[in-house]
Amino acid sequence: MRRWLLLPVLALAVGCSTTPDTGPTVLAAPVIVLPRQDTAAPLPPATTAPPPPDRPRQAPSGPAPTASAVTGAVRGVDRAAEVGLLVLDRETGTEVVSAGADRRFRSASLVKLLIAVDVLGAGADTATRNQVARMLRLSDDDIASALWVRRGGAALVTRTARAMGLRDTRPPAIPGRWGDVLLTARDVAGVYTHVLGSLPPADRALVVDALAAAPRSAADGFDQHFGIPDGLSAPWAVKQGWSDSARDIVVHSTGLVGAGWRYVVVLLTEHPLRTAWSTAAKSVTAGARTLDAVLR
Repeated sequence: MRRWLLLPVLALAVGCSTTPDTGPTVLAAPVIVLPRQDTAAPLPPATTAPPPPDRPRQAPSGPAPTASAVTGAVRGVDRAAEVGLLVLDRETGTEVVSAGADRRFRSASLVKLLIAVDVLGAGADTATRNQVARMLRLSDDDIASALWVRRGGAALVTRTARAMGLRDTRPPAIPGRWGDVLLTARDVAGVYTHVLGSLPPADRALVVDALAAAPRSAADGFDQHFGIPDGLSAPWAVKQGWSDSARDIVVHSTGLVGAGWRYVVVLLTEHPLRTAWSTAAKSVTAGARTLDAVLR
């Protein structure tokens, strides 16, 4: 659920929501929210393998899907959906399929990938690394809000976008509304490419292991196994997003797929505000399912 807190410098806004926004809840006096201490057990040793070594490039295992097949499957469930799609084959260095890859969407919780990269890049102690892992694994909004404030809010987006070469990612119009960061499917794919190719091994392992361990129920109770997890049979490591605004809802499924994380898959969708959450999620799963034959 979307929640608002008045702060002296930055307002916090939760970016994932499971119910329509019913308006702000204003506290009687300004409140400073300190980062919540994560009481989870320390992180286990990193287990994620690095990107696969160079080897003879092989063609995908099945027939290449078409953009019209993917978008048609999404719109077969919700005909009013807008779609941003990009699938990269890291082994061949090619785009498997693309549609609306440069259209901007509200990020919802996909911005947590930017938060994680920024926090880890600045150096993080064990407690903070545990928070980052929990934020990614459970899509924890409270941790995201605390880290957003700690790292400068909108400045975090500008800083990380520049560092990763993201051309179309923009901060939210209202600084505290981190779920309203604007990004494209191409830029999200760029984040995953950066994570696998540029992060130090321990940081890369933390991010990928957390995404690969995403449970069905997110911290807010939302079923986050739509799209890639329920639509594809290959191994996955995902960051999902769901959020409403005054004009729309967005539901996104993104991540790494296949042996050696061969594929980067980004499927972004925007729906009219009246759309049921279950309908939007089913449309994303329908789109992802059309990719299953090739992403094995």
